Amino acid sequence: MTATIPRLDRTTITSLAAPHGWTGTTRAVFAARYLHTLVGIRRLAALLAERASATLAESGFPASLEAIGAAPADVQKRVLNHPSAAFWVDVAWNLVGRRAPERFPEMHLLPHLREFARFALSALLLQGKGQLTAEVRTDAAGRISLPGSGLALEGAAPWARTSLTVDDGRLTWSGRQLRVPRLVGGTELNWLDRDLRLGGRARFTYAELDPGQAQRWQHELNSHLDLVGAVCAPLAEEIAGGLGVIVPVLSPDPSRVHVSGSFHEAPGLVALALGEPMATAEALVHEYGHQKLNAVLPLDPLIVDDTGEAAYYSPWREDPRPLSGLLHAVYSFVSVADFYRAVLDTPDAGGLDPRSVVNRAYQVVRQVRDGLGELRAAASLTPLGAAFVDAVTDRIEACGGSLPPPPLEDRRRIDAERTVHRARWDERHRAPDVTTAPTTAPTTAPTPAPVARLARNDALTRALTHATLRALGLPEDWAPGAIIRRWYPADALLEAVRDLHQLRGGKTAGVLPDTVPGEGLIPDLAAAHLAYVSEDYRTAGMRYAACVNHDPRSPYFWQCYAFALRHLGRRDEALYILTHTEALMARRSPLSVDQDVRTTPEDLAWGLRLPEAMESAPVPVRPVNLSATEAVERELRASRYWDLAEATRGGAQLPTLIAVASGLKPAMDLWVPRDGWPALRGLTETLGLVHHVDACFDRLSPQIAQMPPGRLTTTRAAFVPDLRKGAEAHVFLARDQAALDHVVGSGWYPLIVNGRVVDKHRADHDTFGEALGYPACCQDFFRKRNNWNDDNTYYAALRNTRDRPSPLCNPHLRHTLYGLVPYMPCSYACPATIEFAGRLHEVIRSELPLYAAAIEEAMSKPLLCVSELRMYGFEGEAVHHDDGMVTITYSGAKSLYPVEDTDPLWALLRSGDRCTVDGNIIHVGRAGAYIAGYEARGDRHGPECPFVVSFT
Repeated sequence: MTATIPRLDRTTITSLAAPHGWTGTTRAVFAARYLHTLVGIRRLAALLAERASATLAESGFPASLEAIGAAPADVQKRVLNHPSAAFWVDVAWNLVGRRAPERFPEMHLLPHLREFARFALSALLLQGKGQLTAEVRTDAAGRISLPGSGLALEGAAPWARTSLTVDDGRLTWSGRQLRVPRLVGGTELNWLDRDLRLGGRARFTYAELDPGQAQRWQHELNSHLDLVGAVCAPLAEEIAGGLGVIVPVLSPDPSRVHVSGSFHEAPGLVALALGEPMATAEALVHEYGHQKLNAVLPLDPLIVDDTGEAAYYSPWREDPRPLSGLLHAVYSFVSVADFYRAVLDTPDAGGLDPRSVVNRAYQVVRQVRDGLGELRAAASLTPLGAAFVDAVTDRIEACGGSLPPPPLEDRRRIDAERTVHRARWDERHRAPDVTTAPTTAPTTAPTPAPVARLARNDALTRALTHATLRALGLPEDWAPGAIIRRWYPADALLEAVRDLHQLRGGKTAGVLPDTVPGEGLIPDLAAAHLAYVSEDYRTAGMRYAACVNHDPRSPYFWQCYAFALRHLGRRDEALYILTHTEALMARRSPLSVDQDVRTTPEDLAWGLRLPEAMESAPVPVRPVNLSATEAVERELRASRYWDLAEATRGGAQLPTLIAVASGLKPAMDLWVPRDGWPALRGLTETLGLVHHVDACFDRLSPQIAQMPPGRLTTTRAAFVPDLRKGAEAHVFLARDQAALDHVVGSGWYPLIVNGRVVDKHRADHDTFGEALGYPACCQDFFRKRNNWNDDNTYYAALRNTRDRPSPLCNPHLRHTLYGLVPYMPCSYACPATIEFAGRLHEVIRSELPLYAAAIEEAMSKPLLCVSELRMYGFEGEAVHHDDGMVTITYSGAKSLYPVEDTDPLWALLRSGDRCTVDGNIIHVGRAGAYIAGYEARGDRHGPECPFVVSFT
């Protein structure tokens, strides 16, 4: 398994801006893409041999790797150059990045390694010799695909574990063997391989084709490829070489909306719908442009330090795009414009309407010019990137100069649509009108530009910087380029400070060199972080202010400063900063912790507008939806806690409130809708609690859908400055002011502000649990294991459980009326949690015996947990264990925390009366008949690890 990496220079990168056929350069960049897959497999094998040797041996992966390694090079390439192989490698490394070898080896790593056998079996089939027997899983349709061989096997049960044998070219299989059809040039038309659907990462409606439909798809796609070949033979030659698979998808409205997509994790794969001939032909050309650029980017990023932040205008989209996405669009649509120019130069090409082609070409040329202008203004390009963009610019100008103009009326219409599109985008993605811009600085946000300058470029500054980095164990050439001018920075300096603080047990005096504010950005930032984790928030604020003065255009410094102010009790000023960051980034006067950033009466008057400060108006009050028996409800209505049910319209977290009111817990937080606000005020007065509202949350904001995957957790909301209809106030409750100050300081939740997610200071994760009164063992566990992107905290608690799970350690009801445990315990048998929940239960029993009995019953019921978002309880349930699998029979299913707009697993469970957890597969049936299976994935945000836990 070998290949060579091509070397790019200005000449070769310029040549790649236009199609020249399957030439040496084009072929080489695609070969490098294949090499990336080969290297990924070899590195994976070496890493797992060191870190997970037992799992590796059990999976059979070494035998599969040996079998495919013995195959001829052309056979290896046919199999491992298949998009499914690249996607398999991407998933494997995704799991490694999430530490699956340690965190969930049996749940996700082991089954994924077993699936590599499909590639080895394909290789043995193609070469006609060798023997291998392996266990793999079928897909949702009971199929097994053998990538590269052109075969798919059908006839087994859905998601079944199946043994396959290939012996000297003969496959042992009792079901049907389906042939994957190919188009002209050899591209597969493949709807049979589940990996080509990318594990749910792409939200398409995938087509299942019968033989007649498959023939129609082949005919139409071949006609489009023939058209490309007729008007631009070099482009057709490149498509044949670089496009491995077309996966058929369906458009919601083929006459108006064309659907297609390419994916860097599956090179050679294009998802494509059939539609109007002109749109489908354009999509083929367009998607090949993505394929080619995806092959180039691993060799040179073209853009310097692209953060991936979706913040830029694209003439083709309604949503903001990252710079890489804009580069992709510009490049692929240059090919489209050139294709249409070639069509117009070829009489009667494909039967396309000339006027439609002229109009579309005119529109695309102007879109590309607009996109190039946006790209050049916002992106810092590498030397090769600059040469590439110059070549793309030359290409579009040459194309535009040779195209005939549309009729005047069409040209005016297209130009007007272009103007309206930009105006509508600016209006939609301008900062929402939820704040009052400060009058002390211009409101125009500065153009981002990566810089990393020290405050003083002299020997003292350099010496202090190097000494600071050495003290933290960081290399002396470490630079803050990944932090400055960034909204979502990964801060290695802060992580080093947190690690050092923990290692030294909080005794960090004298660790850093003695400096004064302003002597260097890195010394100031390190000193600020160290003061923050040491809970010296005054010093932290002073040093963060110095960081802002070094570079006021870095939003991260402003946000760190704001969080220091929250701890100092300057909450209104902190909220102002967090909601006006972009405007404040244009500030020219120095920042001082001794002065308020709000300098005008208008600035100082800005703040949350809560009902008591608003004009009185009748508020429609929804009925309380209490999930309780009549007897329990009567008991609760007569209690001093009933106002919580009125405030939340359902009584969620009532046990937690009782814990705070009784002194078992110092503080809590909850969300209160507008119609529950009067009851909340009454509740605090009745129980003698203090409270603070730090923000209002809009969970229906359209900004939520615009966030990149993985930026939000269970809290999915945008900031609004008032408790309007549909919004909720985030309220902290505490027994006394000191406890309230402590919990508010650490208690910010991820919240979308003006189109960007504002996260809490990372060090506040270390103190929030203490402020809420959680056991030290559970705080430590939470800090280590509650990483939403990489981990599954509930599954980690299960693996950490040594004794039988206790009902008093059931955290899954914490968002309901019946949860005694308001946090994630370190195990389902945590002694500290059992003690806390037991004491709380006794307090409730002494005052509300019927409610206490209902809690005990609810917490003892078994449940199915998949992730923090997907937890399910059952009615009429019974649990059965059989050969490592767990089955629940039930009469009803409910989601314990319905946060998502759509939950396919909940819908599936509601349709059945039986579910079986078989590794990462959940089978659902009803009345003895199989309905469907659900595949829990570990390679995406919020890894899913299904398990049944019984609290008996």
